[in-house]
Amino acid sequence: MTYELKKPEVIKVECPFCGKKAVKAIYYPSMLQALSSQSAAAGRKIKYYRTKEKYEIVSGCSACGKSEKEIQKALKKRSVKDYTKRIEELRKAGLPTEITMRVE
Repeated sequence: MTYELKKPEVIKVECPFCGKKAVKAIYYPSMLQALSSQSAAAGRKIKYYRTKEKYEIVSGCSACGKSEKEIQKALKKRSVKDYTKRIEELRKAGLPTEITMRVE
């Protein structure tokens, strides 16, 4: 069984400050990896797991002049949602936000 390894590629990402696609980043796609362990009693076991996709900022924004570190920080903050905003989204969707048990 062979797997084709997905290679990282250089793409242009939208700048979080000015909104233009002027930031170069390396995109590592999600892929399946195997982890094998072996012991005398149990034999060989192979576990498969999926890695997360990842973006690595290579250059700063050429339009607004922000540095790589500033863009990386802004993108990281944007990816983590605020807990209270998530609760509000769930309430608007009609999903319960608290789990209650009925005792009979």
